[in-house]
Amino acid sequence: MRKLNIAATVIAAVMLAAALPQAAVAAVATQIDAAAPTAVAAVADPSPAPGVDDFVRPEPPAGRAKSEYTYVSAPLAGTMKTTLVTVQLADKTAAETDAAVPMAAAKASLSAANRYWAAATAGRVDIALSSSRLLHKSAATSTQSPSQIVDTVSQELGWTQSSYTALVIFIPGSYLTNGAAGMTYSNGNIGGRILMPQNSRLSTPVLTHEFGHALGMDHANSLLCGSGAMDVAAGPFAGFADPSCSIKPYGDNLDLMGISHWDIMPEISASFWEMGRFGNGNEIANLGTVSTPRTVTLTPWAGTGANRAAKFTDPKSGEVYFLELRAPVGYDAVVAQNGNRGVKITQQGGGNSSILLPPDTRATAFNGYYSNTQAWQAGQTFSTHAGTKVSIDSVSDTAATVTIRPPGAPAVGYVESLAINRSGAKASLDIAGWAYDAAQPSASSTVQIFVTPPGGAATGYAVAANQARADVNKVMQVTGNHGFTRSFNLTAAGVYKVCVTAVGSSENADLGCQSLTLAATAPTAGYLESLTLTKASGITVLRAAGWSYDPGTPAASIPVHLYVTDPAGKTTSQAITANKSRSDVNLVMGVTGSHGFTTDIPVTLSGEYKVCAYGLAVSPFSQGNSLLGCKYLTPRATPAPAGYLESTVAKTDATTATITATGWTLDPGTPAASIPVHLYVTDPGGVTTGSAYTANQARADVNQVMGTTGNHGYKVALPVKAPGDYKICAYGLAVSVFPLGNSFLGCSTVRVAATPAPIGYLESLKVQLGGTGSALVASGWGMDPGMTQASIPVHLYVTSPDGTTKGTAYVANQYRADVNSVFQVSGNHGYRVVMPVTKRGTYTVCAWGLGVAGMSTGNTQFGCLKTTF
Repeated sequence: MRKLNIAATVIAAVMLAAALPQAAVAAVATQIDAAAPTAVAAVADPSPAPGVDDFVRPEPPAGRAKSEYTYVSAPLAGTMKTTLVTVQLADKTAAETDAAVPMAAAKASLSAANRYWAAATAGRVDIALSSSRLLHKSAATSTQSPSQIVDTVSQELGWTQSSYTALVIFIPGSYLTNGAAGMTYSNGNIGGRILMPQNSRLSTPVLTHEFGHALGMDHANSLLCGSGAMDVAAGPFAGFADPSCSIKPYGDNLDLMGISHWDIMPEISASFWEMGRFGNGNEIANLGTVSTPRTVTLTPWAGTGANRAAKFTDPKSGEVYFLELRAPVGYDAVVAQNGNRGVKITQQGGGNSSILLPPDTRATAFNGYYSNTQAWQAGQTFSTHAGTKVSIDSVSDTAATVTIRPPGAPAVGYVESLAINRSGAKASLDIAGWAYDAAQPSASSTVQIFVTPPGGAATGYAVAANQARADVNKVMQVTGNHGFTRSFNLTAAGVYKVCVTAVGSSENADLGCQSLTLAATAPTAGYLESLTLTKASGITVLRAAGWSYDPGTPAASIPVHLYVTDPAGKTTSQAITANKSRSDVNLVMGVTGSHGFTTDIPVTLSGEYKVCAYGLAVSPFSQGNSLLGCKYLTPRATPAPAGYLESTVAKTDATTATITATGWTLDPGTPAASIPVHLYVTDPGGVTTGSAYTANQARADVNQVMGTTGNHGYKVALPVKAPGDYKICAYGLAVSVFPLGNSFLGCSTVRVAATPAPIGYLESLKVQLGGTGSALVASGWGMDPGMTQASIPVHLYVTSPDGTTKGTAYVANQYRADVNSVFQVSGNHGYRVVMPVTKRGTYTVCAWGLGVAGMSTGNTQFGCLKTTF
């Protein structure tokens, strides 16, 4: 009979949130065949068992035959028409309800549940949202029991259950009454009413779990035995033959129908798959009753493909066991890790439940309801209570190999020698012995050798015991070849654990385990000798120097890693090689080769630097890397440069307007040096440009006041292009090895004014007749008020009688004492221009004076005159 150790129909539950806040599960509903809709009967919540927090109240029809579990008659198929409601309880506001149970989050959880069950049923079951209702105002209150709330809301909505219909109700509150994370109520059809508390990281896993109940499944439980028994027979009347054993509800946390996890929805177990006729029907290989040894390969259960799990029937007890590989694939990607990655063994339990048979059934294996050792690992052997053995031969993320052996005579064998042998840089683990199958003593059999390297996981190796051993045959009175030897190359020092199992057709024999140590060579040696401040390639650096070598490979130049912690607390690493000649080290340490190192570390901050060096081993069996020492250094800082931006003067009486910036700066750490000064000019348009200069002009006053020598003044004419306000800022740049930074020397704002356009006059235009030809004579004067000493260009434009115009450029560079006297200027500003003409008629001459000052506002027309000849 199936194992059932629960007094009544187990309703379903999980840990109380206060004790285990990431746990939650739901409840089961039994099934009946009924096509017509039936009224939803009132239900009552059962009294909670200790440590459980959600329940299902099945509503089976009268006269239903009792059974331990029920297979569905055909694979599940159909659309689960789902009504989704968020309910505003009478004692809750609409705002707090909408915040606690947002419809978008509820729909997202429903979609995730649909994807899960569509994958499990090969697309035959579709959980479809047929209608939704936001903030249904109900007469139910948060102080009522879940059953009262469900009944009230169902009646208000007029909802009745028929096959493949579901009502999902979300209400505010972290958990339901009794601390439940979800409840399902069903009249026995596929479907039912599901009550959920407010949205959380449990909502999607629990709602998906609840739909599992709606599809006919109970909970994924676990065997729990104080004796630690891995399997147990049923008792003569009730319970188990081992009185220390019981069923731990929700104890299978590798199953969706077990205890729930935040955000995680593991695959349901193969036993549930079999009950519900899930998938395509070819996922579980039926090995039948095992009468001879069978070896089977399992692929990840959460993957795809046929025959990825297996089931077998024990030849003595007739009980059925399911084997599946739980690997980090698909829905198992997160949960199938460490001790939960391996071969999972289950049975079908009573009331459409499942029973996990883990490697450790004691209560101490569970952290509350969670266990991290629920899968069997390579090298372990599960034994049914009737004596059938399941050996886990190998486990990986892609496959597991198991061998099932019915009860019978065990194998026989002996490990005669097991040793680690080393030669130079190579080492091996060598094993020898003999073994045979007592059921087939003349045939050569196999031994399984499991090797656990230092800090690693056990790996199994199948080794044929097929070498001639006449001595074994004589002593054990058998024939055939039964000796075995195997050598394993070793790559790391440490402790190796070796376990050997003789494989038998009926039962394996444990030939024992032994731990051996591969001794390591000494760790690296060396010393961080110095840390100094210097300059290299123009930048300030910390120079670290020292030496290191590996005693296991003393002639090799080994890697050295430096870890530098700057004054801000940031640590960076640098990998170098200790490959510089150090004859002193070779002499003292008695080695050859090059083992010195020197490296430069840029200094970027003021404050204390910490440098630690490690020598890295290159020998295959070294005891490890070594700290060569740490050193601290605080570079001695010098003050930032001193100086001042003394004046800024605009000059506009030149062809290029300028602002002359004057001042001085010096670096106290290198007081005689002429240091860089950077000037930043922000023009009236807000654009800033920077220029680099050197403060290298003599300033005796600065030297006298500052008590220094050298040239530290600067006077820079900065060109400007447009009138307006200019802001000039100056910075002195340090040149010392490690200054406290650069210095701001000051800012000054200067207004550059525009100068007037040229002034002048076209005074006369005459015709000059002559024997060689006629000409026009134009005379006048012009000057630029922004540059009164300059002779400016004058352009004359002559329009001939035929209407054509020709321009010619001249310079007003004739002396005009009258103009100079009137305007109180100097220079030459007059012009007299003779322009030959050949055609008779009227001529027009226009004169323009061109501005030459950098800030001139433009050119000026001096006038136009006409004449006829």
